[in-house]
Amino acid sequence: MFDTSNYGWCYNNQMRLLTSPKLSPESKCPYLEDQLERHEFFFADELKQEEMDFLLSKGWRKFAQFLFRPSCAHCKKCLPLRVDVKTFKPSKSQRRNIKKNHDITVKHGPLKYKNEHFALFKKHSYKRFDKSDIENERDFVQTFFIDAGTGYLSEFYLDHELVAYGILDRTDNALSSVYFVFDPEYENRGLGIFGAICEIEQAKLLELDYYYLGYWIEENKSMRYKNSFKPHELYDWDSKTWTKA
Repeated sequence: MFDTSNYGWCYNNQMRLLTSPKLSPESKCPYLEDQLERHEFFFADELKQEEMDFLLSKGWRKFAQFLFRPSCAHCKKCLPLRVDVKTFKPSKSQRRNIKKNHDITVKHGPLKYKNEHFALFKKHSYKRFDKSDIENERDFVQTFFIDAGTGYLSEFYLDHELVAYGILDRTDNALSSVYFVFDPEYENRGLGIFGAICEIEQAKLLELDYYYLGYWIEENKSMRYKNSFKPHELYDWDSKTWTKA
């Protein structure tokens, strides 16, 4: 039986719980070979920004109404990573990226869905991964565009054409990157890096402290870019504290 005694904050806060906290069954890890993964999760709505901020600070992530964090039996390599927004300085390569994308127009605002989002998601998924885990527009909207209270959106335009967008959570203290999609026709622009830089700068304009980049695994090549945003902090699952990397 999964022990929910440590989840008093779930029931004492203002969020509307749709399910009680649970532990998933083990399955093959998508990030590390020969590893099994499992996670704690629950569904909730009507989250306040301060509630989401607390969850992020404890290693949780959110997709629409689905909140989760790793709870693997034999591995703790998924480390939450957050950038110190106020002291962030782009590296030399990141400055080159900014220069390359000087003609991109960036817009930030509430999480609102339009048809172009799903079309670009499918184009991105098939080019990058040879498949799309979500084929149905309704499922896509439910996975990414149901605003449980903290949704935020960044959009990137080239000559009035949507070429990338980022789905985020906004809290009292941070922006958290949930998912980023870009047009594979512009892959040589490094729009993923550019998007993160712009979202960090937006967090700075909003006078927030942190920009969360999700989980980072040192051995996973696809996650190495996250380590290039400095200064940043990593969350230690054992001590339950953040440490400057």
